[in-house]
Amino acid sequence: MKTKIFFKANGLGDSIGWMGQVERYQKATGDKVDVFCKFNDIFGAPNINIHPQSSPLLDNTYDQSFVVDYYGWERPSHFTNEVKDIKEGGLIQMASEILGFEEIHEVKPTLKFKLKNIKLKRPTVSMASLSTMQQRFWTLKGGWNKVISYLKQRRIDVVSLDRYTQFGAGVPSGDIPAYTPIPSASKNKTGFPLRTVASYINKSLFFMGLSSGLSWLAWALNKPAVMVVGPISERYHFKNPYIIQNKNVCHACWNNHSMTHEDEYNWYWCPENKDFECTRQITPEMVIEKINLILETNEN
Repeated sequence: MKTKIFFKANGLGDSIGWMGQVERYQKATGDKVDVFCKFNDIFGAPNINIHPQSSPLLDNTYDQSFVVDYYGWERPSHFTNEVKDIKEGGLIQMASEILGFEEIHEVKPTLKFKLKNIKLKRPTVSMASLSTMQQRFWTLKGGWNKVISYLKQRRIDVVSLDRYTQFGAGVPSGDIPAYTPIPSASKNKTGFPLRTVASYINKSLFFMGLSSGLSWLAWALNKPAVMVVGPISERYHFKNPYIIQNKNVCHACWNNHSMTHEDEYNWYWCPENKDFECTRQITPEMVIEKINLILETNEN
């Protein structure tokens, strides 16, 4: 059977989380699968053909078609299992249920990066501290630099792998600058192609960052990912013992509030109007506690 699967969302994390479920589907069914997604050049499962979203092959005739998406998903009518809202389940569960699975099993996708031989002078941690909405940032001023200072005391270097050296709304709000820079204590390795970014992550002791695509990339590369998370429930992500979320304050608003079209373009969206306390109330000590779990495991 020829099957078409189209990823409607364009996020790196979305593609990584969903592609593992496509591999699971192909193994379970034996179908000839064509996938159309934005990051078509990073995946390499041997029995799946992967194309860009704009490929003319999209118009070919298939026996059945799926659209994997948060809300506008589609699938053949003979699939009758429940598909929960992504806010009730998570990124992986969403794709799993759209593709007809009753049970949720995490599957890391096959990546086809030819990783570079990155040379590092000292043990290194890779990180990404910037994102696409303020609520995803660690809004505690100086938080990352304090964590980096701790790692440096242990003779561990830290490299920033974000796309840009700074990012933001372009206008300040309270103590939040118009553009938040990468931590000054980190080494600037921003702007590299994804292959180079993956190579740095692969050479690192672990990755630290936010609820963002590079955390998913670290997961796919089998690297621990220390994640500062505020507005999104833990269940949205892959299973991860190194998530830091302060559940004693306002958190997971994305799971409990609907976003309008205008909200999606509001950089400072904080529906409870609590000034991003979800991450402001995460301390460096909380992050360091998770880091120590990884370092202790490496030492043993």
